[in-house]
Amino acid sequence: MTDGTRAHEELLAVIGRALGGETPYEEVEGARADAIHLGTMRRLPAGTSREVLGGAVDAAAGRVAWVEQLTGEPQGGYVPVSIDLHFAWGGQHRGRVEVPTYNPYFGCDVRFMRWYGGTLVVIYREKHRTLAMRLEPPSQALTLAVLEDRWAIDDDTVYFVSQDPGLLEARLLPSLELALPLPALMPPSGKQFWRHAPGTLALAPLPPIATGETRDAYFARLEAERSQAHLVPLPPREARTFVPAPAHFRARMQELLARTVPPPLGVDLLVGAVATPFWKEEQPVRTSYTTGLGRGCSPRYLPVYWYQRLREDGHADAAQQWLHWLERLAVLDDVDPEPWTRADASDEGVVRTALVYLRARARVLAEACRTGRLPKGEYCYLFTTPERTRHLEEDRLRPPGFHEVLRQLVARRPKSISESD
Repeated sequence: MTDGTRAHEELLAVIGRALGGETPYEEVEGARADAIHLGTMRRLPAGTSREVLGGAVDAAAGRVAWVEQLTGEPQGGYVPVSIDLHFAWGGQHRGRVEVPTYNPYFGCDVRFMRWYGGTLVVIYREKHRTLAMRLEPPSQALTLAVLEDRWAIDDDTVYFVSQDPGLLEARLLPSLELALPLPALMPPSGKQFWRHAPGTLALAPLPPIATGETRDAYFARLEAERSQAHLVPLPPREARTFVPAPAHFRARMQELLARTVPPPLGVDLLVGAVATPFWKEEQPVRTSYTTGLGRGCSPRYLPVYWYQRLREDGHADAAQQWLHWLERLAVLDDVDPEPWTRADASDEGVVRTALVYLRARARVLAEACRTGRLPKGEYCYLFTTPERTRHLEEDRLRPPGFHEVLRQLVARRPKSISESD
C-alpha cells in the first residue's frame, strides 16, 4: 500500500466518522470513458461514480472538508458531472458548495487543502487555471483568487510564477490578500519551482524528454538541473504584506529615475506597462468563476511598440533616445539587488523592489527594440482585437503618459509583435 493510498483511506474513515457513521465514507467506482479531464489528465468516468478528490482534517475541532466528484449515466451523449466541496463535523453533514470551474466535465485536480482555524483554503487546477478558494464553513460564501500552475507555499504565503516574465507573485494564506511580488531570474525553458528551504524558493529549467530516453535517465537530468537551481530569498513574514499605492508609486519612481534622464512619457509608460504588479491588483479576488482576457493581453511590451512607432513616423532621434534610456536603465547602479529580504513592509520597500524588476526588464525591452522580436517563450497579442486594449483604455488608474501612448498606438492599429513571428 502506497503512502497516498493509505492517506486516502484514512481520509475516507475520518469523513465517515464526521458524518456520524462507523464505516469509511463510500466511493463508487464507475467505468472509464474515452474523454480526458483537462484539469486532471485522467479519463472521465462514463457511468455513475463518486470519487473523493481531496480533503482536509482539523483534528482539534473534529472537522473535515472534502472535494467530491459525482458522475451520472450518459443522457443523449451528455455525461452529468458535478464537483462539490462538502464539510462535516459532530456527526452531521454541515453543507455543500459547488467548486467554481469553467465546466465540471473537464475535471478538477485538488492540490492543497488546509484548515486555518475556522477558515478553509483549497488550491485546485481546473480546465483553464489554478485557483485558490477561501471560505468559512458552514457559511457557503467564498472568495476566489487566480494563481498560476507553478506555485509553492512558504510560511503561509503561496508564491507562483507570474505571467509577467521574470516575476513571482504571491498571496497570503488564508486571507488571499496580495503579498509583495518578487523579481526572479527565470530559466530559459519550462520551470521547476519549489520551496528549497524555509524562506527560500528555487527555480530550475524543466528539460523536455529526449526521444528514447528512459524514465530513470530523465529524472536524473531533472535532479541535475535542480542541483544548480536559482535560489530566491524571501522577505521576512512581516515584510510580505502588500497594499497597492498607485499615486505614491508613480511619484516615487519619477524621483528615482530622474537621474537617468527619461524621454518624454518614459516613466509613465514603464510604470503603467511593465511595473503594474507593484501598484495594482490586476486580478482581484472574486466570488464566482469568471473567464479572463487570456494570455498575451498584457501591455508589458508597449514600450517596444512605441519605439517602433517613433521610427516609422520618421522620428529617428526620439526613437534612439528611447533605446538609449532603456540601455541606461539596464545597467543602473546603486540598486539593492534584493531589497525585499529586509523587514521593510513600507511603500519604499515596494518601490525599491520594483526598481530591481524594471532594471532587468529594461534589458529585455532594449533588445526587443533592436531586433523587433521577443525573447523565446514570450509573446504579445495585445493588438489582435479591440477587446484586448479596451480594458486598458478604460483603466483610469494607469498614468496619463501611458494612456497617451496607448491612444496613439491604438489609432495606428499596429500588428501585434507575435503575429509577425
